[in-house]
Amino acid sequence: MKKLWIVGLALLMVGCSTATTYHAKDFHGEGYGDYRLSADRFTVTFRANEQTEPEDVRRFALRRASEVATNYGYRYFIVEQERDLSRTSTVKSKEERVTSFIDLLEGKEDPQEKIIVREREVQKPAMELMIRCYNEKPKQDVIDAYQFLAYQAS
Repeated sequence: MKKLWIVGLALLMVGCSTATTYHAKDFHGEGYGDYRLSADRFTVTFRANEQTEPEDVRRFALRRASEVATNYGYRYFIVEQERDLSRTSTVKSKEERVTSFIDLLEGKEDPQEKIIVREREVQKPAMELMIRCYNEKPKQDVIDAYQFLAYQAS
């Protein structure tokens, strides 16, 4: 009976997982990361869990790109390259179930148990942006980092 309780608690914890929020990369590898390629070029990534929508991942990556641009004194940036880094994996879970409810009702010490192995595919969205930053607004379409961040705050 104790095993059944532990399995139920574990399933409850897994079932209650929430979408990845905006934060720096954590020990699970989820969140944003960035690095400088040259004075005005950067790579920004955002990785999320299976509960996160792909459009949220893109928005978080653009938010980080805006922060990177403004942190280095730039106002504008363009996305030169966008790569989908999403991963699909198969997750197996073991679950012990008591097969005879009657055994439980009768209070038998050793009810028969059945182990069920379940498999499911999990899609973890991720994105990488290569950006080029500008101080002055170029003639091509650009993202105004200050306006993007102001819009995200509202």
